[in-house]
This record gives sequence, structure tokens and C-alpha cells, in this order.
Amino acid sequence: MRSSPSHAAYVRFSPESVWDATNPWTGAREYVLEEGADIDFDVLFLSGVDWRRMIPEHERPEYHRPIVNLVQHVRHGCESDPLGRHMLLRHKAIRICVSTEVEKAIVATGRVRGPVFTIPDAIDLDEVAGLAKAPVRDVDVLVAANKQPELGRSIAQRLEAPGRSVHLVDTRIPRRELVGLMGRARVTVLVPNPKEGFYLPALEAMVAGTVVVCPDCMGNRSFCLDGHNCFRPDYSEEAILAAAGRALAEETSHDAMLGAARETAGEHDIAKERRAFLDILDRVEELWAAA
Repeated sequence: MRSSPSHAAYVRFSPESVWDATNPWTGAREYVLEEGADIDFDVLFLSGVDWRRMIPEHERPEYHRPIVNLVQHVRHGCESDPLGRHMLLRHKAIRICVSTEVEKAIVATGRVRGPVFTIPDAIDLDEVAGLAKAPVRDVDVLVAANKQPELGRSIAQRLEAPGRSVHLVDTRIPRRELVGLMGRARVTVLVPNPKEGFYLPALEAMVAGTVVVCPDCMGNRSFCLDGHNCFRPDYSEEAILAAAGRALAEETSHDAMLGAARETAGEHDIAKERRAFLDILDRVEELWAAA
């Protein structure tokens, strides 16, 4: 939004927000609305369940100004899940999904009001490549499992073998550290939640040049292509271990897979994501009227 020539970006945080290096707005505090401050905005950008915090219930169905709603998870399309149970899709909005899987999930409900766009999640390719740069690949296998620590610990333990170095990440660590470990690993086994909206770490691992093992978590199906740019087993411990074993096999050449992974990552550059978003922003009044 801040790169738009026609709009200015302002953001509101909750009182418990942390202001340190982990907050991407730390260096842009002049755009942060202090508690109680108000602004005469033209467009309201909401993520997930921000509806409940930002808009009174009686105003939600027909809000008086355009709403751009970022939808980041397939669970928004599931009535048995809290994200879908609140029926937020029935409120008029211009929706941006982070993957085709998310779009399919919410459209299938038949409740979506307003246009739906998909802009796949993206990363700063140069930044990730810089963080992943390492002199040697001294880790045979990295198991990244901060979202599923118990499963990750079991997988890491079972992958241990004489002469094989296994590094487990089962807690949340700074992103630069995780990407740096990916740059050192021959193989990276990612353990996401069983259902994700996109799952960016798999894309970062592709940029890092490590062989990617990432089980099917729904939101990664459009870019994690099994046998082409990664190993995408079923979501089970045994299937993940079997795929990791194939990835670690010395007799298997992964040059073609690594090349395909770099090509896939190149299609998810943040500049492309920004252009797609700004195109919607430039048409927001037209889209809102049509909705």
C-alpha cells in the first residue's frame, strides 16, 4: 500500500502489540494510528477475523466504504471451523486469497459476497537468497517443525543415522535464522499444519537451494509439485519419512528438481504480488460498486 502513488497507508494495532525488531512497522511508526486516534479513510483493509475488532456487527453486512479482505486460510470455507463458523463471507467485500486452494474453499460455500481474486503469497527473492547464502552445506537434513513440534521431534529422531547430521527446529525462531539453516541443509523437511492457506517456508526453502520435502497441506498444492520441484508426500509420519529417505539417497540426482524449484520461486517474487494488489487498489471504487 505504501508503494501506491495514489494512496497512503495507515495501520491500527491492538494495545498488546509488541514494538521490537519482529514488528515490520517498527521503522514506520509515523503510519501507525495511536489508540483512540481516528482517520477519514477511503478503503479499509481487513485480514481474517479483523471484522469483529474493527466493525460493529450491525454495520458489517453493508459497510459504507470499500473493504478489501485478505483471506489467508482454507478454514474460512469450513463451517465446522471457527474461522468459517462466523459467516464472515456473507459480508460485502473485495476478497484477495493467498492461493487458489483458499479461493476454491470459500467460493464452494456459496456465501461469498463481492469479487474474489487470488494473489499467491510471495517473497523478496533477493532478501531470502542473501539470508540463505552459506559457504558449505554442513547439515544433511533440517527438520523445521515449529508448528508441529511433537511430530517434528519424532521425524528427526527417526532420521538420525551414523554419519548423518540432523538439525531440528521445533520452536519459533527468527526467520533469518531459519532461512540461514535452509541454506546449510542438503535436505529440508518441513512439517506444516495439516491445513495451511499457502505455507511460505516451502517457497523460502526452494530459494535456499535445499531439496524440499513438504507434505500435502492443501494450500501448497499449487506450487509444491511432487517429483518436479520437491517431494510432497501425504500428511503422515511414515509418508514424510519415506520421502525424506528418497531425498537423502546419494544415488538420486536432484539437479533438475532444484532447478525447477528455483523457477517456481521466481514466479512468486514480491514485486509481482505488489503489482497485482495495486491493480485491485486502483479499481477499488469500481469493484465495490459492482459488488
